[in-house]
Amino acid sequence: MDLQQAYANIPPITKTLVTGAMVITLAGNFGLLPVRALILDFYDVWYNFAIWRLVTSVFFFGKLGFPFLINVYFLYNYSMRIETAGLYDRQPADYVFMLLVHWVTLLVIGYFLALPIIGIPLVLAIMHVWCNVNPDVPVRFWFGLTFKALYLPWVLLVFNILTGGTGMMELLGILTGHVFYFIKYKWPELGGPSLLETPQFLREFFPNAAGGVAGFGEAPASRQPQAPRDPQGFAGRGHVLGNN
Repeated sequence: MDLQQAYANIPPITKTLVTGAMVITLAGNFGLLPVRALILDFYDVWYNFAIWRLVTSVFFFGKLGFPFLINVYFLYNYSMRIETAGLYDRQPADYVFMLLVHWVTLLVIGYFLALPIIGIPLVLAIMHVWCNVNPDVPVRFWFGLTFKALYLPWVLLVFNILTGGTGMMELLGILTGHVFYFIKYKWPELGGPSLLETPQFLREFFPNAAGGVAGFGEAPASRQPQAPRDPQGFAGRGHVLGNN
């Protein structure tokens, strides 16, 4: 399969996220777009109507380098898994709604913490939801370390700190994903009302494909130990990080 065909086979929501991250980040790094116009600046949003910043701050991942490649890989891998492996399979409106909730949550956090970009926390939020839905799926990290998927976001947080980072972006992503997961799934299980239902206008704009799975409002059956489909064709139950 050539690169063009592989790209064509990426599901639409994941394709939009990955393409946006690649195009905006590359354009900023190569001077095609001014970086200062891409980052989150609420003063400019309020007083100069620079509303594009609310979107470009999601897709601009900062400087090019190994961390950028890893984040794009995680975005592609876990977004595709969520979009095609049960939880959101053939239910694009539900996935779009989850992304919108993450986006708004991160904008609020970004406002109070003066964050310049929110794309990296979004990647961790997507990953965190998948890991909580598939907590017992074995994951193989670098250096042969194996653990349950539930711990993956926390391992990445610790790894970032050990390699010289602050871990702030990872922590904010974990927080964002956990808030969504708790309100959407755990709170109703504890007897609370369902507070996060996909709006009807999104369902009309992103209709379910034929043959969809159980409704998004139900507790995910995939929380039982099982291996989801691997969009990259990895053989076996484990998932190797850092390798295609």
